[in-house]
Amino acid sequence: MAAGCSKTFTSKYEEEKYYDLEYEEFCKSFAFSNSSTCWICNGYYGPNYEEPLCGTCHSFIFPNHPQDEAEGLVTEVSDDEDSGNDEPPENGSEAKDRSDGDPDYDHLDRPRPSAPRNVNQYLDMLSQPREADESERQICALPVEVLLSIFSYLDDLSLWNASEVCKQWKRILEVHIPQQMWKKYTKERWPLFQQISTIPNWLHMYGALMNSCFCRTCLIHMAHKAPMRGRVNHIRANRLRNDIRSLDLDATEGIDAVALDNQLFHWQASILGPAGSPYEGGKFFLYIVIPCSYPMLPPQVRFLTKIVHPNVSRHGDVGIDIIQHNWSLALTISKLLLSVQSLLTDPFTQICMEPELGRMYENDRPKFEALARRWTWKYAMYEVVPPLDGFI
Repeated sequence: MAAGCSKTFTSKYEEEKYYDLEYEEFCKSFAFSNSSTCWICNGYYGPNYEEPLCGTCHSFIFPNHPQDEAEGLVTEVSDDEDSGNDEPPENGSEAKDRSDGDPDYDHLDRPRPSAPRNVNQYLDMLSQPREADESERQICALPVEVLLSIFSYLDDLSLWNASEVCKQWKRILEVHIPQQMWKKYTKERWPLFQQISTIPNWLHMYGALMNSCFCRTCLIHMAHKAPMRGRVNHIRANRLRNDIRSLDLDATEGIDAVALDNQLFHWQASILGPAGSPYEGGKFFLYIVIPCSYPMLPPQVRFLTKIVHPNVSRHGDVGIDIIQHNWSLALTISKLLLSVQSLLTDPFTQICMEPELGRMYENDRPKFEALARRWTWKYAMYEVVPPLDGFI
């Protein structure tokens, strides 16, 4: 019988098979893995490409450039412009005139897409995938020399995405890009990652860390380190200096954080799973965005590493009271991370980011802990157990 589980198993294989099925059912039920639709708009704004949110919802709910004050949209229309009430030309006379006098006119006999006229049409164009043509279907047939020339212009994120296209491209990148380069890329993207055990393949480690994240769009935002819009005050700078000093002097075991840019807008943090919890042994990375008006406004905190918890959404957002409603000027980054760590041992199930997980925690604790422990082993223990080839 497994520890913490009331179900009796006749063999170790039966136990592993049981939790494998529970794990797959959980992923499908809560759309945590390979989700087919955006969990905000349910596919209204287009495909999400197996991400928690589609691009449109992510840009509206989690903007890359948060602002303290909303900026109005100004539209200027002159009297000389077409009001849209004129009747269309007859017999294609306008098209004939354009073909005679416009050097940029497309002489090919094919329909030209009409320009979008409103926001909904723009969103539809941005959300819908572009149809693949014949050249895209044959791109894998390009010679290695041509692919290497193209790859030389890509950054590490793009190179890793290229390795996910097909096995051929992955083999090319494994052969022609040294392991030391992938080690450097991993350290740059994950500065808090510590090499504890021997890592046979750094490309696999880089890909495993990327695949262990809730949202790749947040990874791109974290990598770009885009500055925030707004006026940065001296109170913020002094407060952040004190926060950094407290992280160094009053270091709490299992908690660490580092600023990714000179303006101290983007941070990466890590917390260790508390002992005695199903998250024990795991190291969970977080993405923190410090607003311009900090400490008047709380930071944005998101889990990068996938985790099963009632107060963590499938996008990685943390539903904790001191961030949402009861933010205090006395709170620092270290205290905030300590509160998140303590939340792992004491979930607040009255108000949950994922209500189904809250009900599972209250009504079927062994099943919840088994799933949480499973995800911890799968996504949060790469420092101790490096990924194997073919199991990323």
